[in-house]
Amino acid sequence: MTSHVARMRLHWSKPWRVLMTAIHRKPRLEPGEPEPTLRYGDTFGNYVINGFAGKGATSYVYEARPRDTFSKVAVKVLHPHLLADPSKRRKFYREARIMMRMRHQNVVRFHEILEIDGHLAYVMEYIEGVTLEEWMKSQAEHADQMELACLFTDILRGLTHAHRHGVVHRDMKPANVLITPHSGRYVAKIIDFGLARFADQPLSQEERAKIAGTAAYISPEEVTDPDSVGLSSDIYSLGVMLYEAACGKRPFDGATPRELLEAHAHAEPVRPREVNPAISPEFEEVIMRTLSKRPETRFDSAPEMIQALEMAIQKAMRAEMEKVALENAATTEWSRAMMDPTKHGNSPAGRNNAMMLYLMMCMRALFTVIASTGATHDESDAHYLSRAHDADLNLPMC
Repeated sequence: MTSHVARMRLHWSKPWRVLMTAIHRKPRLEPGEPEPTLRYGDTFGNYVINGFAGKGATSYVYEARPRDTFSKVAVKVLHPHLLADPSKRRKFYREARIMMRMRHQNVVRFHEILEIDGHLAYVMEYIEGVTLEEWMKSQAEHADQMELACLFTDILRGLTHAHRHGVVHRDMKPANVLITPHSGRYVAKIIDFGLARFADQPLSQEERAKIAGTAAYISPEEVTDPDSVGLSSDIYSLGVMLYEAACGKRPFDGATPRELLEAHAHAEPVRPREVNPAISPEFEEVIMRTLSKRPETRFDSAPEMIQALEMAIQKAMRAEMEKVALENAATTEWSRAMMDPTKHGNSPAGRNNAMMLYLMMCMRALFTVIASTGATHDESDAHYLSRAHDADLNLPMC
């Protein structure tokens, strides 16, 4: 029998090979986009450029390596024509300062900032993986809510670390999460702190005048009251992402950014179970609480949402086990009344079916207790979770 964990890896293996293609030597440019100034083989400070890795509105990202090693790093370079813009330079340095504060396995790691030959750049960890956006397009339909809980718990751990350092990301979306293999498991890492800010710093006039973020994932307060944007705003955006991963669609699909902003500010989403009946009521409740219009009625913190996901999965598994037990009991009574148990009830097929069912439930339980929570009790482990609620579940250990 293929275990639940193995099936998860099988689900991801083929798309992983397809999506993790070779690094491009030159990006595909949209009309009006500036040409990249660094190319394959160029030397940039102590680094050699291996190729193009990605792009944003104000920068290009290159894969590179230190000249004396073959380890990979990523180099994010501000577009040269923006160097003369004080606000763009200020934002770039602020992003670097924010990343300097963080050292966590679920957040991309910062190395150093460089200004060389008319280029402003910083060097960070190179993550070999796919974005959550790419993963959802190819794999979300195969994932059940336990797998989603594991994945989003990783993201929440990264958010917990950022929030403890007073950092609001402000642009949580699937494109800003990378999924990468690590020590035989998959780990999610938060990237791109270009719009992030320190929660305790007052808004500038520019920040008050502009709405920051991505319209499909933006929080209501970012639209209506920028002064109230805070840590809970990231929780809302993560809730939109979780809704999309669980339901195969976002809670709001406006034709224009303005329609999306209006929907996030004022409209109520269709409940997830109406879109995907396979979602448990408890899991739906977690999603809906993140999508509350008022920050004070969402989860108070990322760790609180992690605990809610744990509880939702445990309750869903308990309900599923009770349902299977009832169905088996009903089937047994029917068989005893209508059939000869000496011919059917103890048949090899019957024993095999019972054993398969038992093993399946054991593997699902082990996946939740071990693969999701980790067994190290070490908070630096990317897969560590509080086990405060484990005693309530009484899961079978095979």
